[in-house]
Amino acid sequence: MIPYYCNEAMLELADVRGLVDLTRHFLQVVTEAGVEIELTIERVRLQPSQSLAAAVESSLAERKRSLRGFQLVSSTECAYPDVSGVEARLTFVDKERGPRFVHEFHCVLDATWMVYQGACRLSHATACDEWMQSTLQSLKLR
Repeated sequence: MIPYYCNEAMLELADVRGLVDLTRHFLQVVTEAGVEIELTIERVRLQPSQSLAAAVESSLAERKRSLRGFQLVSSTECAYPDVSGVEARLTFVDKERGPRFVHEFHCVLDATWMVYQGACRLSHATACDEWMQSTLQSLKLR
């Protein structure tokens, strides 16, 4: 029996030998300054032979191919207090919502590729970028 905890409850998963948690959290945040940010926290299975850098590069290449007006602003290796990884900033044009800015941080935790992504209107890029940096500084591993 494996206990599985989510925000609202705990489930007992019977007859389970093991599991890989690939949940995705999506939060709609409004900052004190009124900036609307969509925070997505996603767990992705990383291929055993694939490095984090290669996985991020592949993800960015796919979005370059599929997103209108895709522009990679920056992609660098970086470290926050508890974890290091790859940080990328990009822009694209959403057909319904217009120009968008995305700040994302990729890392590997327990063999799972974690993506922390903040997205907002392009006009709020600076505020979103600062908010994401502050939020990622507060990331504490359990």
